[in-house]
Amino acid sequence: MKKKLALLLAMMMLFSVGCGKGNNAPEEPQAEIQTEFEFKECGLSYTIPDEWVEMENSNLIPSPTVSPNGEIYAKIRYSYTPDENMEELNNTESQVPVDELMTPIVEFLVVKEENLDTKAVKEEMELFSSVDELPQQENFHFYFMTEYATGLDHFSEGAKTTFQELETYLPELKDSVKTFLPDEEAVQQAAANNDKYLTFMSSTLTGEPVSTTIFYEYDMTVVNFWASYCLEDGINELDTLQAFYKDLQKKHPNVNFVQVIIDTPTDAAEKLALDAYDKHGVTFTGIMPDENLAKWIMANLEGLPTTIFVDSEGMPRDFKIEGMQDKDYYIETTESMLKAIGK
Repeated sequence: MKKKLALLLAMMMLFSVGCGKGNNAPEEPQAEIQTEFEFKECGLSYTIPDEWVEMENSNLIPSPTVSPNGEIYAKIRYSYTPDENMEELNNTESQVPVDELMTPIVEFLVVKEENLDTKAVKEEMELFSSVDELPQQENFHFYFMTEYATGLDHFSEGAKTTFQELETYLPELKDSVKTFLPDEEAVQQAAANNDKYLTFMSSTLTGEPVSTTIFYEYDMTVVNFWASYCLEDGINELDTLQAFYKDLQKKHPNVNFVQVIIDTPTDAAEKLALDAYDKHGVTFTGIMPDENLAKWIMANLEGLPTTIFVDSEGMPRDFKIEGMQDKDYYIETTESMLKAIGK
């Protein structure tokens, strides 16, 4: 698993139904730091030990997920990374594997009865040497898992000492845990709402990391879907879209334009698209879809090219432009959509 972790952590709550947030090393007064958590979606509540909050060099990074239809219903993992690894951890260009920069200290696992013997559950449990079952709630099983199998050899001596001190408070954490029946209806509703958003964590045609956060910087983003194979059929409006993008930068700097090339990432498609971008002087961002974005495309698009309008939260508006248009039409439609969202 290579590091694009800063993006991963930022997007965790968008790619899955979230259980909530934990704490990193505190920078604010202790009184303002939340230590008690109740996650109705997961059926869990617990209290983080005060010592975890007070200790220096104790960066604990939470990664919560709920998959209502998955073999693993929910998990909340806390991973430790020492201060000396934080800069590398947040460097999206780093090639250092994540498991050399951080190590899980504890994971809460929630599994439905019918999935206990599945491969995914068994493999998850095998990652930890200590797996303790918590009180069961109807058909839901809960586990408190510690002693991650990879050990601590990749940490400095100081980091090992801190990790081992953090471990001494795990019994206190475990004693605080309460289990209850998860709110499945809330989870299903949250999952349905998430499916409406454009959520992705991928890369641009030129290799830079890009994610849903690209929408947050603008009041609205115009997203054009296209494919390199369209070139064979003469479907190429790159000159028009580049002119449209330049006009947007001048007239509406609060609006962005990006293009998703749906038949990437493959070497042939990337080369065709890059060559076309170079030929037409394209300066807007070309995005290669990941699995999440590919699923949205399959469920929502009927043909190419298609252009949609996405608000600052990543929610596409109902209106679509299908087929090629001229620059003025794109500008006029964008301005109408801006008025429609009150911008």
